[in-house]
Amino acid sequence: MAAKGGDNASDEITGIKCCVCAGKNIMRESEKYCVECQDYFCIPCTDTHKTFPLMRGHKLLDKADFSTHGLRSSLLSFPTERCPIHKAKLLDMFCKNHDEVVCATCVAINHRTCQDIHSIPDEVDNLYKQSASDQTKKQLLAAKKEVKDIKKAKQQIISELKKQKQRAIDSISNYRKELEAELKRLETESLKEVDAQFNSMERDLQSEIKEAEEYIDDLEQSIGKLQKCNGNKAQEFVCVKASQKKIIQTKSSTSSIQKQTEAKISFSADMKIKNYLKQQKLLGQLSTAEATYKPRSTAYKAKQHRNIDIKLKEDKTTCRIYGSCFTEDGSLLLADLYSKKLKHLNMSTYTITDQKDLEAGPIDVCLTSKQEAAVSLNNRIIQFVSLGDKMTTTRKLKIDHHCSGLAFTDGKFFISDQEKTVYIHDISGTMLHKITNDKFGKPVFTSSRHISVSTNRDCVYVADNEKGVITLDVQGNFLSTFTDPDLVCPQGVCTDKKGNILVCGFGSSNIVQISEDLKTKLGIFKTEQLPLSVCFDSHHNKLVVTHDVSNTVKVYELE
Repeated sequence: MAAKGGDNASDEITGIKCCVCAGKNIMRESEKYCVECQDYFCIPCTDTHKTFPLMRGHKLLDKADFSTHGLRSSLLSFPTERCPIHKAKLLDMFCKNHDEVVCATCVAINHRTCQDIHSIPDEVDNLYKQSASDQTKKQLLAAKKEVKDIKKAKQQIISELKKQKQRAIDSISNYRKELEAELKRLETESLKEVDAQFNSMERDLQSEIKEAEEYIDDLEQSIGKLQKCNGNKAQEFVCVKASQKKIIQTKSSTSSIQKQTEAKISFSADMKIKNYLKQQKLLGQLSTAEATYKPRSTAYKAKQHRNIDIKLKEDKTTCRIYGSCFTEDGSLLLADLYSKKLKHLNMSTYTITDQKDLEAGPIDVCLTSKQEAAVSLNNRIIQFVSLGDKMTTTRKLKIDHHCSGLAFTDGKFFISDQEKTVYIHDISGTMLHKITNDKFGKPVFTSSRHISVSTNRDCVYVADNEKGVITLDVQGNFLSTFTDPDLVCPQGVCTDKKGNILVCGFGSSNIVQISEDLKTKLGIFKTEQLPLSVCFDSHHNKLVVTHDVSNTVKVYELE
């Protein structure tokens, strides 16, 4: 072993032992350095190293090549990565003309005409700066984050797609139930008709039977009198004449009931119904593309606004638009409580293009499909309205409680009663659940108003005039309450389909924008006094606000 403290090169490497032998507690000096393994080997271990096929191509440095450096850190400047094309070669050359790291074989084949070729081990100090590594690491991390964000977004799309799939399945199931309900109704009506026809025919036949029984009694009496004459020719003569007259009368009277010899009731199915169903492949149209919107986490600002006159000539009172909603085609439905009308506003021309008189004052309106809306009336009725070229009323549901705020999702209605309860009904009107208290028995609502469904349709928001904005899950379980000093007497609530809800304060005369998790108040802007409802057009970033006892609605264009 070389003497300690010597100045020659061999003294500098004293203590650099073979890594394999050191692992066996054998102190043997290294004679070779493997660039790719980045470790030192003695001669026997080097021979063993070469026996492995995958290691035969490793670059090995002799003691003379690394002994003058001494420090292990200085040896790490040798590339360890192999060429993806020429597997046995290291990427130890740099073509500045192509800004590409290559192996010696690549240089010989593809870079023969390049003038700016450099050896990486020899010129690494000139070619490489630490700042480039730091910057590249930042770029890699940024690229990684971007791809992770893409992955997360795709996973969220899949998650939402699963929910949409379930909603589609539920819609199909609910529609089948509706069809079954209609078939049940047709069956009931058909059975009623059978009963009616049978009862009518049976009633006529029983009347004729009773009449025949009366004739039978008369004839039996005549027979009895004739038998009792006992040789009294005079009486027998009278009985014969009376009986002959009775016979003539009976034949004359019974001639009408003798005409009917049989009665039949039969049913002929309307094959058009069956044939129509047989021609259909699906219960409806399946859409595989749904509008998606980029989430928004910044506050809206009102770019401009306009007041739209919605009073009609035939309206006898000032309008009171208590509820409103956008349709699929971007037009607006307005529930005018005082005029007892549902009004259809064209948002391109800002004119009322249609109206529908209702049996009672409408309080709120929501879509149940692209072509149908439901309207809550102040006589405990949910009225369905078809949204064709002309609005037409169709079926209706009689509810046993007051109907105010109205929202529809996944085949279920959420209905507020303007007091301490929100009800969940299915589309046929059956009450599924009633929400009054939380899991601790405390009242959830004090004065429930309008209702809206979250972007992902997994939460329901209820504006409570006294408590704030209350969040429920779609099963009706209480989740949270949002309150803020800027929001006084919340009345209307809607979603922007971008992760936010907009709430109008009836008492504060403003619109407050809140994140859908109800954790962040993003913005606020003033509106006219006493706003009643809000609805949002996600396609055009338009917010419509209606106000108490007003002949106009305000349309904000937001940015």
